Amino acid sequence: MRHRAALTIPIAVVRRARTPLHEQIAAQIAGAVRGGALPGRTQLPSTRTLAELLGVSRGVTEAAYDLLISGGFLDVRPGSGTFVPARHPLDPPPALVETDSSIVDLRPDRYCADAFPLFAWRSAWRRASFGPPPAGPLPPLGVAELRRAVAEHIRRTRGGYPPDGEVVITGGTAHALRLVMDALGLDGPRVAVAEPAPPAVPRSVLGGPAGVPVDAEGIRVDAIPADCRAVVVGPDGQHPLGTILSARRRYELAEWARCTGGHVIETACDRVPRPAASPLPRLGSIVVGGFAELFTPALELGYAVMPRDLAGVVAERIAERAEQPPYVTQLALAALLDSGTAIRLMHRLARRFAHQRRIVDAVLSTIDSHPMDTAVLPLRDKEPEEAAADLLDLGVRVATLAPYYFAAEPPPALVLGYGHLPDTALRRALTVIRAEAVRSGWGTA
Repeated sequence: MRHRAALTIPIAVVRRARTPLHEQIAAQIAGAVRGGALPGRTQLPSTRTLAELLGVSRGVTEAAYDLLISGGFLDVRPGSGTFVPARHPLDPPPALVETDSSIVDLRPDRYCADAFPLFAWRSAWRRASFGPPPAGPLPPLGVAELRRAVAEHIRRTRGGYPPDGEVVITGGTAHALRLVMDALGLDGPRVAVAEPAPPAVPRSVLGGPAGVPVDAEGIRVDAIPADCRAVVVGPDGQHPLGTILSARRRYELAEWARCTGGHVIETACDRVPRPAASPLPRLGSIVVGGFAELFTPALELGYAVMPRDLAGVVAERIAERAEQPPYVTQLALAALLDSGTAIRLMHRLARRFAHQRRIVDAVLSTIDSHPMDTAVLPLRDKEPEEAAADLLDLGVRVATLAPYYFAAEPPPALVLGYGHLPDTALRRALTVIRAEAVRSGWGTA
């Protein structure tokens, strides 16, 4: 008969503290491991038992264990439980370290390590590797289980896709975009990209695309060059500005495609839900996306949804170049999507970013932040690179808008990514930025 593991150390949970509950629990367990109160091979209670003992939700204890496992403080033995490793690290994971003297990284698109669903990840990989691999080559469009799971994911997050759409599994968003351009036979100035854009997007177009400016409503359709036959847009959040393409511009873009015979290619927002964009009409017949930002950049896996005739051309290219992602990786992602892990993580990140955004807005009240955990700080009488260098000397690393522009001159501004940081580090970094902006007179904070 199995017995529940007991909690052998005191853990205090302060509900009104600024530090999230899961970080409080993780920090105390990590301290007990480092101090020897929890020696190697000690079994800890299950997440359910610990939640009952502390009077918190199971999601809180799961998040705490995920953080400790990622830092090497705990180890999961399938069928046995959660244990302190026989040899544990001397240093805590990054999210548990007090970093008063270290550099706080506020660059955008940082990975939220402590939000990673490690238990679900391990379960998905066990399930994916349970059976033998196929005897023949992989289907060029991707493993059937993942294609079906991606189709359902798109229906749940985007309200569906074109009736004749075919899902193609790719090696990420940029890879999907390159395959689409190759199949369409388009490159260079015949492809327009809404600017600013993530650096990987223009790099995916051979010969350099034409840049089209955006305003408060999104891409300026009237500025698309006459010889363009494809337009790449991020309608549900133009990164890093966060602009959502208005309904009027969506209709204008659809009319442009109808009149010119051109293609509208959407880059999907697969990290957090965008409620403001949900009621708006969908755009073109091609959608590309990926799961690097949601799970991890190491997961080089994405998708494209396109008309079936175009999908056939892409399938030929993939088969010729043997560019399908690994079989087990595809099955593992299918399991994560089918279990609802991806959707839950998207909503969890949305809540986290909303909380962090309130901190940003409270400290830097005059800048524009948006749900993709990014804020833009306009500058005056100061070059962005100089302002970034000054902040780095003060222990805060930020980005500029330059990497997001490839045709036009970027506006003088700094870009701050904040969703990956603990509250204390974020507040400290923002306070440094505000003080430097006031002292030097280059900011509006």
